[in-house]
Amino acid sequence: MVSTRATLRDVHGALDAATTYDQWLAAAREHDRLTGAEDWRAEDASAHYDATAVRAAVDRWRRLRAAGDPIALAEALTEDFYRHQNELAASELYEVALGGTKHLVETFLAEGEASLEWLVDAEAPGLDDAAKLQRFEIAYKVFGRSALLLSGGATLGFHHLGVVKALFEQGLLPHILSGSSTGAMIAAGVCARDDAELAAMYADPSVIRLDGLAPVGLARAVGQGAWLDPEHLYEVLHHNIGGRTFAEAFAHSGRALNIAVSPTRSRQKPRLLSHLTAPDVLVARAALASSALPGLFPPVELLARGPDGGVVPHSPGERWVDGSLYEDLPKLRLARLHNVNHFIVSQTNPHVLPFVRHYGRRGLRSTLAGIAGSALRTQGTWAADLLRRVNRRGRGPVGQAIDRAYALVSQDYGGDIDIHPQFQWRLYRKVVSNPTREDLAGFIREGERSVWPQVAIIRNQTRIGWAFRRCIGRLQERAG
Repeated sequence: MVSTRATLRDVHGALDAATTYDQWLAAAREHDRLTGAEDWRAEDASAHYDATAVRAAVDRWRRLRAAGDPIALAEALTEDFYRHQNELAASELYEVALGGTKHLVETFLAEGEASLEWLVDAEAPGLDDAAKLQRFEIAYKVFGRSALLLSGGATLGFHHLGVVKALFEQGLLPHILSGSSTGAMIAAGVCARDDAELAAMYADPSVIRLDGLAPVGLARAVGQGAWLDPEHLYEVLHHNIGGRTFAEAFAHSGRALNIAVSPTRSRQKPRLLSHLTAPDVLVARAALASSALPGLFPPVELLARGPDGGVVPHSPGERWVDGSLYEDLPKLRLARLHNVNHFIVSQTNPHVLPFVRHYGRRGLRSTLAGIAGSALRTQGTWAADLLRRVNRRGRGPVGQAIDRAYALVSQDYGGDIDIHPQFQWRLYRKVVSNPTREDLAGFIREGERSVWPQVAIIRNQTRIGWAFRRCIGRLQERAG
């Protein structure tokens, strides 16, 4: 707890020492009081939105609820959400205060949430629960959904466990998750568990096996073209994830899992496996394929549950490798499959972290480092594209390596909200090694800490979406 007479040095120390979000938030609020950021929050005016129009929308919703006019309220909400949604989500509104944004923005969202809840119970001529449900589902589709995307990252990807833990404890874990490589392992383990099972896993992380990386002998390494044992990793993944298919995992947890895999054939396209596109595929096997980085693991054949309950090959003859190679963050396909238009990204890829470590930091040094990083990435993309053009008729391993290099450097590795651990060079020696229990605790702790400064923006940008889901759930129960 921060003393009421704390100095900024004390507050910074309390922020660094916090072990829970409540401790961090108490220190953040004291920081805002001492720096004057709390006064900024209390002022309605902002260059990023029309404060008068926002306040008028809030007053209009309140009047219509008091007058008992659900039809007019529904029309007003549609118009006002469309008008103000993007401007009130501006990231600049979360760069002043640690504890949140303008109180007017939070009032707008709270009143919008209350209005949607009120519409569920309000009596409207000619609208029974079934008709209301249809209108809410259409409105939710227009509004869009949020998803959590977990990047690759080898052993650094265990940070994702802390990110998920922090979001889960705050009631902010999206029901749509995507993962590539290590991110696929984590997303699969999360989506294979319901809320009670997920809470139990975090209460006792010792249930997670950490011994997935097992070297093979030299003769076998040469024969399979990879240094690590895929069968051993699959055994560990089966322990951590279970034996469910994508459809079974979705039915059990209510969370929509999506796993990216990359092709081994030049004319094959990357795939996003989910309960919609590959319902019978075994989740653990998909996670193995998405983690098969060439050189470390051989390509993987997907397996599925057959009509008789047995395990059979899925797309016989096709082999798949690391999902991060071609599409670490499959935003376009998530948009098409699930109507996602808001992406929360947890980024831990070793080749990406050096370029994003300065994001969110101020000062000349961070600015110059960010510019240098962007320039280096641009030059890398140009060089890889040049090699592709020179080798455009080339086939075989060289052409495939060039294509993969281009895909790696040219991808978009960001989202609407980006979460990444503090960059530390010393962690790179653990990139391809099994973490210890102490390492795992550190990864989870750092993953949680990377989320805490983002909780306010995540909560506000997803608040109306969560309200839509609750309202639709209530109407579905009542409509039978």
